[in-house]
Amino acid sequence: MTESSPLVERLLQSDILQAEWVLYFLLVLLALAIFVILWKTVYFIRNGRQATATKAAVSKLVAGGDIDEFAQELTELPGIESAVIAHAMRYRANGPAAVEQQMAVATGSAQQRMEVGLTFLGTVGSNSPFVGLFGTVLGIIKAFRDLALETESASAAVMAGISEALVATAVGLLVAIPAVVAYNYLRRQVKKTLVSSDALNQQLLFRLRASADES
Repeated sequence: MTESSPLVERLLQSDILQAEWVLYFLLVLLALAIFVILWKTVYFIRNGRQATATKAAVSKLVAGGDIDEFAQELTELPGIESAVIAHAMRYRANGPAAVEQQMAVATGSAQQRMEVGLTFLGTVGSNSPFVGLFGTVLGIIKAFRDLALETESASAAVMAGISEALVATAVGLLVAIPAVVAYNYLRRQVKKTLVSSDALNQQLLFRLRASADES
């Protein structure tokens, strides 16, 4: 039997080329992905409910409500849409143009907050299958090494090793699929919230411009 080089032997015996740590790593990624998915899903569901009060307040203002009362009411309303408008309303003394500019600034900041965690999900979803494949390759290397070292029941040993190695690929897919689905869903929620916020911003700007023309 041809012996491997000392370097290869050291690598084969090292912990880094054992498939077990890949499985543990994937399970940690799965746990983190589930946490992020639940956190962001609750975040957007809650914000959707909070936006109802903001929409009602803006509709009341557009219908002829008092701007100062509206600004005061905003301080008590939670949610992304109200936060954007509340920030912009601080500059209403400078005119509608200044308010519109500050709306863009606040919207950009709100988008960054909404996208927290999404990059992680996208990275996990796109790379977990490759991590699982890496674990499978390591397991197959170990299986064939066992085959080379054993003479009795070698075939059974290598088949068992390969079947165990394929578990890493399965776990990688198990991690990736929900992460990709959740990433796409949450990206749509970000876009939906931005569209809703922009619609409210335009209604408010219409009211401010109308007030400026009257004065």
